[in-house]
Amino acid sequence: MKRTIIRRIVGASAAVALTAGLGLASTPKANAADVWDRVAKCESSGNWSINTGNGFYGGLQFTKQTWKGFGGGKYASTANKASKAEQIAIARRVLAVQGPGAWPVCSRKAGLTKSNGGADRNAMPGKSAPKKSTPKKKAPKKSTPKKKAPKKSTPKKSAPKNKSSKTVTLRSGDTMSKLARKYNVRGGWKAVAKANPQIKNPDVLKVGQRVRIP
Repeated sequence: MKRTIIRRIVGASAAVALTAGLGLASTPKANAADVWDRVAKCESSGNWSINTGNGFYGGLQFTKQTWKGFGGGKYASTANKASKAEQIAIARRVLAVQGPGAWPVCSRKAGLTKSNGGADRNAMPGKSAPKKSTPKKKAPKKSTPKKKAPKKSTPKKSAPKNKSSKTVTLRSGDTMSKLARKYNVRGGWKAVAKANPQIKNPDVLKVGQRVRIP
């Protein structure tokens, strides 16, 4: 997470919140705890109880808003007061919603992905993400196939891929209306607000936060 001084800005339309990032790097499969240790080492030098007074707490540097928004208040008022396992559980919930982009710099350095980070909206301390079971294949019965006249195959038209959303960092003076006009968003600021469901108060913008532009 980018460390910055949070400033209150009253917007004409709405505000922004933390957004989902895209998985940026891939590494060989590893234990989820090892991956989060690498992220924490980058974010806080591996200090899970750190509070430097800059608005970010714990080994993975959660803001109070993110910590409580993903259920961390159940364990402690701020992340630095929670255990390592509890912080990782909340991080897995954030990862499931926002992706590795929630830690834009350190996720790249640590090779964090949704897969190796155990992304899970309902993650609990000490419980790993459930593994998908692979059904056993039955041995095929031997049969004498009847020869059929070959059918002409008609190539299927692939559905057009959706354009990926753009994520921008909020600057002083930005509002959703300005962003909608700047990026020609169909539906205006309401479409930008809809693309950022984590917004709590539509009249408060925070400098340095990332906003998804649909």
